[in-house]
Amino acid sequence: MSTVSIEEFNALKSRFDSLSALVTTNQQQAKDNALSIQQNRRDMDISYLVLTGAIVFFMQAGFSMLEAGCVGKKNVINILFKNIMDGSIAAIGFWLIGWGIAYGDTAGGFLGTTDFGISKIYYGAGEAETASDGFEMWFFQWAFAGTAATIVSGS
Repeated sequence: MSTVSIEEFNALKSRFDSLSALVTTNQQQAKDNALSIQQNRRDMDISYLVLTGAIVFFMQAGFSMLEAGCVGKKNVINILFKNIMDGSIAAIGFWLIGWGIAYGDTAGGFLGTTDFGISKIYYGAGEAETASDGFEMWFFQWAFAGTAATIVSGS
C-alpha cells in the first residue's frame, strides 16, 4: 500500500477541480448550443413561411396581368383595382373570420368557434426562448386565402 503525500494529494485535487470545471463549462456550452440550434430552426421555419407566402401572393400579380391582358384597354384599371381589392378584402376577412374558423377551438371538431379577429394568434410554436408570435402562419394562410379569392373572382 502506498501513501500519498499532501503535495501529491493537493496536485491531484487541483487536477480534479480543473477537470470538474471543464466538464461544467462543456455542459453549459452544450446547453447554449442546443438553444442556438432551436432558435436557428425557428428562424428558418419563419423565413420559409414568409418566403413561400410571398411567392403565393405574387401569384395575384400574375393573375392580374392575365386578366388585364384578356380585357379591353378601357377595362384594365378596373381589373387591376378589382384584384387589389381582392387581396385587401381577403386580408380583412381572414383576420376577422377566417383565422377563427381555421384555427379556433372547435365545437364538434370541424369549424373553429373562437379567435375571431385574431384575439389569440400565438399557437404555441416553440419554448419560451424560441417562441414565435404566430403572425408568419397568419401571413402564409392569408396569402392562400387571397389568391383563392382572386382565382374565383375571374382569373
